[in-house]
Amino acid sequence: MNNRKRLCTVFFILLLFSQIGCSVASQSNQEQADKKAEPLNLGQLKSVCELATLECYYHNTAKSSTDKKVLFWNTNKKLWMEYSGIVKIGIDISRLDLDISGQVVTITLPEAKVISCKVDDASLSKDTFYTEQTGFGADQITAQDQTDAFAKAQQTMLEEAEKDESLLFQAQERARTLLLHYVKNIGNTIGVEYEVKWKTFKD
Repeated sequence: MNNRKRLCTVFFILLLFSQIGCSVASQSNQEQADKKAEPLNLGQLKSVCELATLECYYHNTAKSSTDKKVLFWNTNKKLWMEYSGIVKIGIDISRLDLDISGQVVTITLPEAKVISCKVDDASLSKDTFYTEQTGFGADQITAQDQTDAFAKAQQTMLEEAEKDESLLFQAQERARTLLLHYVKNIGNTIGVEYEVKWKTFKD
């Protein structure tokens, strides 16, 4: 009789833990389902912002000039480098934020900035470098001179892009427009008329 009571008690305890486990698992699955069912989330907005990134192509010339006195003569070496490069301008998606309160969607949108800047290696060849030495004993153009010119080219391209307010504004408005259309389309799909508000800040 006592053994039967023990077995019943053990069975009851196992059944209780089993029900608790099922309840927790069910709750966890429901939370995941609710998260997937969320019509608007920050991850989606970040993907939209990435699509808004502008790619700008530059073609320019970098120059370097070095004067040096050798004995009684003034010498000079010059280097010109023609290059093409790509600058990407867009939104830093790590600073993007989203707040939803009922039908009001508030998007925190950072100002557009230069995301990357790179000289196109394919645009460089021996024909893109021009050199000139004047004066007796003038130094030859070295590989370091070419490396320095390359670095200067990238820096110049970056500075020009950062000062181009027109491009920065265009990238900002492009991101804002795509985000607005995306939110409105999601709202139309689920039958909700979202009101979109904006917060903008500088880094």
